[in-house]
Amino acid sequence: MARRPLWIWPNLLSLDAPLVVLAWFWMFKQVWLVKYHQPSLPWFLALTVWCIYVADRLMDERLAELDTGRTTARHRFHRQLRNPMKIGLLIGGLGAFLLMAIQSRGLLLYGMPVLLPVAAYFAVSFYDAGRGVSWFKNILAGTAFAYGTAIGVHFRRERSIWDLALSPEVVVFAGLCMINMIAIDHWEASPGDEEEEETREFHKVILLILLLVLVGACYWLALRAEDFTLQTHKAFYLSVMVGAGCLAFLALLRHLFSSQSLRVLADVAMLVPLPFFYWLLVDYGIIEFGELGWNLNQPDSAVVEIAGGG
Repeated sequence: MARRPLWIWPNLLSLDAPLVVLAWFWMFKQVWLVKYHQPSLPWFLALTVWCIYVADRLMDERLAELDTGRTTARHRFHRQLRNPMKIGLLIGGLGAFLLMAIQSRGLLLYGMPVLLPVAAYFAVSFYDAGRGVSWFKNILAGTAFAYGTAIGVHFRRERSIWDLALSPEVVVFAGLCMINMIAIDHWEASPGDEEEEETREFHKVILLILLLVLVGACYWLALRAEDFTLQTHKAFYLSVMVGAGCLAFLALLRHLFSSQSLRVLADVAMLVPLPFFYWLLVDYGIIEFGELGWNLNQPDSAVVEIAGGG
């Protein structure tokens, strides 16, 4: 087995997605001023995401072995360590089940709709393997990831599932997730995956247009959020803009990076908004530097007004 650089191991072990989901879970908790959730909830979410990613990569590896999918570093890794990863998936699945058992029944029922895009994603992945950039598959994946990340926090707001579906914060985050996944597919596509170089350039242009639209939407939402009592929503939208900007930077300068580097940097682009969001919360006086969240003693009137903005 060839020696691999340390920076690629989080991606190979599927630890990148749980890190991203925990980061944005915390951000949703701050932007919606949720005072409490079950302590095991973020770990249940992270472990569930890890299991889904490992299962997806094992399926991708099997399809790649049958020459119906692409061969990337993570495909080769899961092929070489197929049995250990299957054992890890079994243990992780058991752990996720045990954590699920201690969640509230109301939360589990509230989160049921997220299973639909997850199931659809696996179905599309199986039948659409090896066909280059799959836009529909990435839309499903981005939707499932974004709403799965936010649903546990939103449940504590005691609002309907339709309020979650139409939440501007979740919609723009879902857009960022979709574009991130489309970009990864685009960057990992080998020359044989696309018919012509013109098609690859077309995908690049579409990617940049989508990022521009997302930045414009977030900028407009950030301007609207200036009227709220607290600036958590504004900080959130500006942070999504930072993530979109990082992806645009990678799209424009992709020729400077290897496909493996781009895959890891795409994950970094999803994590960069976290320190930026934190810095904005400190700058706006919402939290003190060194605190891990907003003050639980925040006046209820302020909480009600800012929560009403989402």
